Amino acid sequence: MFKIIISDNIYHSSISAEETKPEAERSLLFSLLKQQRTQILSAEETIQIKTNPETVLKNPSSLYLLDITKAEAMSIQQSYGVMCMNKDNIDLSQLIDINDEHTTNEHETLGNGWDTVLNSVEHLPSNALIFTDRYLFADASPKKGEGFSNIRDILNELLPKKMLGEYHITIVFDNESKHPSYKFQGIATQLNKLKQQFNRDYPIMMEVLGITPDCSIYNSLHNRRIISNYYTIKVDHKLAAFNLNKGTVQQTITPQVLFTEDSIKRRSTPPLKSIEQVTTVLREFSRSLGKLRDHSVYCYAVNGKWMERCMGIRNRLMK
Repeated sequence: MFKIIISDNIYHSSISAEETKPEAERSLLFSLLKQQRTQILSAEETIQIKTNPETVLKNPSSLYLLDITKAEAMSIQQSYGVMCMNKDNIDLSQLIDINDEHTTNEHETLGNGWDTVLNSVEHLPSNALIFTDRYLFADASPKKGEGFSNIRDILNELLPKKMLGEYHITIVFDNESKHPSYKFQGIATQLNKLKQQFNRDYPIMMEVLGITPDCSIYNSLHNRRIISNYYTIKVDHKLAAFNLNKGTVQQTITPQVLFTEDSIKRRSTPPLKSIEQVTTVLREFSRSLGKLRDHSVYCYAVNGKWMERCMGIRNRLMK
């Protein structure tokens, strides 16, 4: 879940410098600190992160504002896929949405397909992704929208070039609405094989959840979404949106980061809320699995291996 993790000296200087100003002149940082959950670190706690930077993955979707050097902040960001800045380099523009959207028509070219659509978010820090589309594997024809090639093209754009640790991917779809030629195990196996095509030097955890209409979260996952730490991609109709660079259906695809200026000023809802809706549904489902009596309402696999029961969704965005 998103929160701001900030060294105490940066927090106090930011607050004291802004609170005497008229509200209209206050910075975006001040507004976010007052609106969002904030964890203030002592000097000792900041040093602990500096010494053991992998601990940032305990809060993988947070904004880290730390009393460290610019080079140290950039190293943490690039290594662990979290947004990290030092006191002399606080730039929140990456968190403010530019209201970018792309509208496709069936069989018509849209730039370079997913490469074009994802330009506004592909350079953001990332350490995990969640895909939700109940009908992701409903078609096997590229012209109608074939799920595997679209997942491959999306991951090719969104997976970071470098990372320390394991990257997490979770794909959720309707196991009863898949194309007749597909079997769940075949889908899980093929998705796992995709990992080998990206030539990344870090391990990738590929988690696959095939739900049925009887599953408790089925109705809550109607919307098609791609979710990462700091952005979401909202899709009107289907994630299997392209056949190479041609649209497979008429729809609008909207990449968004966590906030808009209006949402920070409390005049609209931040895109962050859409992310939290999905992660909350999956988190509550994950926590309920230990008490679930009927595990036939889903199929589950990790790294291509089918598992009789899911003991909990592993994606770190559930934290």
